[in-house]
Amino acid sequence: MQIKTLELGGPFVAAPMAGVTSPAFRLMARRSGASLAYTEMVSAVGLVRGHKLTWDLCQVTPQERPVALQLFGSDPQIMHQAARLVAGMPVDLVDVNLGCPAKKIRRQGAGSALLEDPLLASEVVAATVQASIAPVTVKLRLGFKSDQLEELLPGILKAGISAVCLHARTAKQGFAGVADWDAIARLKAWCPVPVIGNGDVRSGGQAVAMLRQTGCDGVMIGRAALGNPWIFERALARLANREPRQVPVGERRAALWEHMELARLHGGPNQALHFARQFMMWYSKGLPDSAAYRRQAGQACDLASLITITDSYFNNLEAMELAGQQAPGLEAAS
Repeated sequence: MQIKTLELGGPFVAAPMAGVTSPAFRLMARRSGASLAYTEMVSAVGLVRGHKLTWDLCQVTPQERPVALQLFGSDPQIMHQAARLVAGMPVDLVDVNLGCPAKKIRRQGAGSALLEDPLLASEVVAATVQASIAPVTVKLRLGFKSDQLEELLPGILKAGISAVCLHARTAKQGFAGVADWDAIARLKAWCPVPVIGNGDVRSGGQAVAMLRQTGCDGVMIGRAALGNPWIFERALARLANREPRQVPVGERRAALWEHMELARLHGGPNQALHFARQFMMWYSKGLPDSAAYRRQAGQACDLASLITITDSYFNNLEAMELAGQQAPGLEAAS
């Protein structure tokens, strides 16, 4: 997939997710086959005002690249200033968030609130494009209540964007209901820049199905990659008409520990327990007795106890595997 001057090695990209897409998450996704990974949403106001926590979200390591930094904001001048600051960072794309349905973002007039003001949305994007060295893309929804793309996008396209990522739901839907893949196909039929589809991709097979059914240029995978970075590998296998390999329990355990170590290195030791809980919940999803494990892990009051509980859980899974008992897990949704 080609986005202006940036050539990506494949069609499957890792979505921006608040509180999730840290450098550790992005590294795991890239190693597993994602051709591009996005930062969390970054506040343009926070960047311009020099807020430390906002700047921390912009940490990028060379091994992650290519990386897209996602900005949100509603003031064209502030977005211009923020994009100038981003120009000094080691990122490969700047993405403007026009789709977040969260109330705290909408109250600022940003995210999906901009879908209700197409003129302001185009001004926000134009200001970002003018200041950015990297190609600028947008991630948006169909509209607030219905498909308004033919009204929304002309001004945004005129502003000079290099690609569009469409989450095929309305802002009012949030994450409920079924994503409208037909809307992605309709957009692809007339949009002059690459289209990345997003919504209801829960397996590698579904990622390939979206590509083939809609004709989109790329597929963005979000929540399905939590604790499952292999989804990108599996999507690439399905695209090549190969049967994806099974992921052994030991490899899952190793990925969990690696993810925790990356988080410690890039997030600091003070966040270790928080990250450990989060990752352990992700990596056990869909595995045998995972609900009981998560209840037990959730009661652990320190990192050492959490690690002990997790080691015991994965030891039992590996014993099952060695005994020839097939443990349902990631292979069930390929």
